[in-house]
Amino acid sequence: MTTDREGKEAPELPVFTMFGCLMGFFMTVMVLIGPGLLWISTHFDPGDDDRLVVIAMGTVFTLGGFGTVGSHLWQNARAREAHRGLDRKGVRATAEVVSSKRIWVGEVSTPADDVDLVVTGPGVTPFSARVLTEDVGRYETGTVVPVDVDPRTLLFRLAD
Repeated sequence: MTTDREGKEAPELPVFTMFGCLMGFFMTVMVLIGPGLLWISTHFDPGDDDRLVVIAMGTVFTLGGFGTVGSHLWQNARAREAHRGLDRKGVRATAEVVSSKRIWVGEVSTPADDVDLVVTGPGVTPFSARVLTEDVGRYETGTVVPVDVDPRTLLFRLAD
């Protein structure tokens, strides 16, 4: 069963992981280095050429740090809102795995499964969807899994 409509997987919710903590640490350091450099340039008397370099570096680190933190917070807010929308408007449906292919992702070659689904359910016009999952071997061809779907936007998430 193939369909013309394509669903979109809801973005992942941020999780409290070691990698997330490490990135938070680096973002914090980046945000603090910029104003620190700007403070140094106003409170000490480096040479004229050095002052411009310190001011430029401080400005770049400050703007880059705040931009990075702002972007991260904005993406997290969008992901949370997408999941709240699925909680409010979503209906429980089923997705049948029509194909599953093992792929290798990233520089360290982490295994993942590229899974093609057909989603059907009450109030949901059938549509196809694709999921990249690190749960290797969990979604074999023919497996039926529950999903939450917004029938209007075709935004979905695996519900198991």
